[in-house]
Amino acid sequence: MKATSPAQCSTVASFLAQGYSLHQIEAKTGLGKSTIGRINRELEAIVQQISTGILDMAIYATNFINNIISNPVSPQTVWNVLKEEMY
Repeated sequence: MKATSPAQCSTVASFLAQGYSLHQIEAKTGLGKSTIGRINRELEAIVQQISTGILDMAIYATNFINNIISNPVSPQTVWNVLKEEMY
């Protein structure tokens, strides 16, 4: 199985956020539905952890995210995105 690049994950995340279906994303990216579904489940897990307060600090969210993706993010990046999304 070929690894999914961070750029591909970002593209899929963007399409999911825009409301595209798995089938539409598959057609646009060439990735399989199972790969797209896995990325979607990972993103939903992150959102759930944050929204339930389990990951209430950016550092914890960063650690959780960095355990899932291969291209690490910084706590500042996570904080900026959370701040942007909450306001």
